[in-house]
Amino acid sequence: MSSSRNDVEFVKGDLEERYKCIACRLVLQSPMQSSCGHRFCYSCIEAIFQKDSSQHKCPDDGEVLLRNNVFRDKCAQREVLGLLCFCYNKSRGCQWIGELLNLQSHSDECPFAEVKCLYCDSGCEVVVLRHQLAKHVENECLYKAVSCPYCGHGYAGVKMRQHLEVCSKFPIKCPYGCDQDEFPREEILEHENSCPKVEVKCSFSAMGCSFRGPRESLEEHIGANTAQHLVLSGKCIQELEGKMENLQLQLKAMEGLNQTYEARIAMQNEQIALNKQALSTHQLKLAGLEENMIVQQQITEELRQGLPTFSLKSKERELAGENVGDLMRRLDFQDQRMSSIETRLDDPRSRFTGGAEYGERASLGRIGGNNAQLDRLEHSLSLHEIQLADQDLKLQILQASSYDGTYLWKIDEFKRRFRESVEGKTISIYSPPFYTSRNGYKLCARAYLNGDGPTGKGKFMSLFIVIMRGDNDALLSWPFRQRITFKLLDQDRISDVSETFRPDPNSSSFQRPRSDMNIASGCPTFCSHSLLRSRGYIRDDTIFIKVIVDTVGLAAI
Repeated sequence: MSSSRNDVEFVKGDLEERYKCIACRLVLQSPMQSSCGHRFCYSCIEAIFQKDSSQHKCPDDGEVLLRNNVFRDKCAQREVLGLLCFCYNKSRGCQWIGELLNLQSHSDECPFAEVKCLYCDSGCEVVVLRHQLAKHVENECLYKAVSCPYCGHGYAGVKMRQHLEVCSKFPIKCPYGCDQDEFPREEILEHENSCPKVEVKCSFSAMGCSFRGPRESLEEHIGANTAQHLVLSGKCIQELEGKMENLQLQLKAMEGLNQTYEARIAMQNEQIALNKQALSTHQLKLAGLEENMIVQQQITEELRQGLPTFSLKSKERELAGENVGDLMRRLDFQDQRMSSIETRLDDPRSRFTGGAEYGERASLGRIGGNNAQLDRLEHSLSLHEIQLADQDLKLQILQASSYDGTYLWKIDEFKRRFRESVEGKTISIYSPPFYTSRNGYKLCARAYLNGDGPTGKGKFMSLFIVIMRGDNDALLSWPFRQRITFKLLDQDRISDVSETFRPDPNSSSFQRPRSDMNIASGCPTFCSHSLLRSRGYIRDDTIFIKVIVDTVGLAAI
């Protein structure tokens, strides 16, 4: 139990001593009475018993206090709670008088109590009396929720001006100065596509026309410069025809090279077939030679066993001995020849020095040579197949390459590629490489269909440029400084999404490549997913992205 608050003011003024704590002299709400007859508040009696002492004494008369002899005085509690008192907010004008028992419930509803504004969570720090709260909220609070008169959403009054500066429904005038009436801010992009004051390029700018002016003067420019546009168109067509002729010549050269490789492969296949046939023939001859060797060995052994032993006279015995010795020498020589042939058969790769003398040895030498030639031919065929695949790849890249700094990238199967990007299977895709000129910079585009980085991922399609290592990098100027434009083409021919940026010369992305390609750099928020699906950018599950590199100022190599 605790004593009453210090700021409670009782109607009677001075209270009898029996209603106050003997220690702190405060009026008691839940008094505790000891065996000595004195009353204490709960906090004071607990403080006495918590002291480190063998005996706990009353602070008034020094009598020993025992915890078991201290009890709550409910009778005194009822008398105290029945005393009349004033409201805490008497000084502010509250006239309430009532029992102490009802003081707290009145305080919770007292109109003179200080309360915070209802919109304190929105930023209002005003504190008013409860009976003034409604007036403050209605007429004075700057953070009161107010509905926007244009979009209908609720915002704090103090933040309404800030909201109106970005409200999509707020009426604005044309920023280019045309005479059209005010229109919602969200229609500014659509208005730009038809506004006569918007600065546009000539439709022949891709052919070299440098005109740039208001849309309303475009028709007049086209009508006044028809002859110049025809000349530019003719030059552009001639350049395209020259490029097409060069590509056709290169294509024909590649086709002739492919035919040459195909003919060589056919010849190699024929040679392999002949070698396999010769190998089979040599194997049959080897089998026959082995059979002949076995027969010769049998005949030699029979001759050794069949030599007769004669009992002749001494002269006849000498003659017979000479004949037998000569025959034995011939048999030994025949054994040596057989052993030599067996050795050669066990090692067909060895060379024979007496080929003309022994036909069998020459045959074995030719078989070993054919085996080695067959291995060389198979190795050569593998090399030709690798070279042919490399030439096919170069031919495909040549057919898809561009050499004027402009590349039109067709991305088909868009739904599948977008789903794989969201799932993390294929986060980004690369375009085929293209060039600023025949001997210029080598580049490619890189697209993140589901966005890249904290600002683009999940909300935008990100588009970047990649500088690749080329054959002529040693002759080019570094870092790369040419302006780059990305365009997402509207297949309904209404409004393309376009963004242009200049490379940062201090970025490693535009220095001379030290590997196959540099780090990609560009536009992480190129096109939002909502805009991508709102118009004709996706048709037949395909989108077209045009990459334009400004080649003005590039010196020819």
